[in-house]
Amino acid sequence: MHLLEADEERLGGELLAKYTYVSPKPPYFRFVKNEGERCGGLDTSMPGKYPCAIYERRPEDCRIVEPGSPACLEARRLGHLGSSVEFLRALAAPERREG
Repeated sequence: MHLLEADEERLGGELLAKYTYVSPKPPYFRFVKNEGERCGGLDTSMPGKYPCAIYERRPEDCRIVEPGSPACLEARRLGHLGSSVEFLRALAAPERREG
């Protein structure tokens, strides 16, 4: 995932060094490292859970995906990350008939 300038500022030097890299080709964008199919920011010490280790400082692209949303669960499914967050659809209330 490509980082914006605001993402770099939010992460700070230590987290940038640990979780990101700069592309060796122009325009030298910074990206979050991947560990195989998984985002490098995921804590893999909890098998089947994989919480975000940088959640409070996560990049903007991650911030637009709400935890437990269909987009979040699909991303987790595609990355073989399990479902540490659960998305439950609200059941529609039965329609009332005036009568």
